[in-house]
Amino acid sequence: MTDQHTHGTTGMAFGTPAPPLRPYVLGYRGYRMLLLRPRRRLEVPTDVVTLALTFEGSMRLADAVDPARPAASFGSVAAGLRRTATIAEHAGLLHGLAVSLTPQGAYRVFGPLAGELGGQWAEPGDVLGPRLRSLSARLAETPTWPARFALLDDWFTVRIADGPAWEPSVAWTWHELRRTHGLAPVHTLVEGTGWSRRRLELRFRQHLGVAPKQAATILRLQRTLTALARQDGSHGGRPDAAGLAALCGYYDQSHLDRAFRAMVGCSPRAFLASRRIAAALPEPTDRVAGRVTSAVLSPGAPG
Repeated sequence: MTDQHTHGTTGMAFGTPAPPLRPYVLGYRGYRMLLLRPRRRLEVPTDVVTLALTFEGSMRLADAVDPARPAASFGSVAAGLRRTATIAEHAGLLHGLAVSLTPQGAYRVFGPLAGELGGQWAEPGDVLGPRLRSLSARLAETPTWPARFALLDDWFTVRIADGPAWEPSVAWTWHELRRTHGLAPVHTLVEGTGWSRRRLELRFRQHLGVAPKQAATILRLQRTLTALARQDGSHGGRPDAAGLAALCGYYDQSHLDRAFRAMVGCSPRAFLASRRIAAALPEPTDRVAGRVTSAVLSPGAPG
């Protein structure tokens, strides 16, 4: 879709991976934005690893919670699982595509380097090397989005077929964390794997880049964000914070608010206000179908 907007021109395209890839690749998203002013987005922690390949333009990424962490500029970028939100800004020109991978898919594609991506942004060439440079060049030369998505299908089919699989105990632990929305007690995970707590944390980090407890906080946040967005849409901007706290495993509303600020960098109310800004823009608010991933920051917002 392409939309001529008062802020400029935005073109978006979406691709669904081939069926055998879907346990590993969640989707493809192509974009070409020619905006009249910089765009700043708040990208919250999710259980998705992102590979963004840029043909034109660049992005400046900064930690939304820790101002002491240096910002970095990237053309293309690989982003692993993170416990804190990212502020992503571009000057108005951005042309490229993004691939959303499950953690299992990232391990298949990146191998053991997937574990080193936890909490990090990296140049994709640092984790994929010459294979990525060849892919990026071919994608840039391909004239249409459907043809690009078909090329990605072919490329990921080979990478995933040849890539390493998760250890069964890591896969079981991740399944339990997802099934319980991050509420599975660590001692239950330890008993289920038969590993010591230390070994479980080590092996989980090596596969996902974060410890089980950190992964649990990401999944709890995602459940909170989904419920917040749903309540905001149905209650006219009056989310039931106390009910959310009970649903998502927080002690009370104050605990939810502190945990939210520690991961997103703002209050739930401020996040929802930024989501309403995004709803008025031509591009989709969220980067991944079925997940709350993003909000748009006004030009004068902190960060």
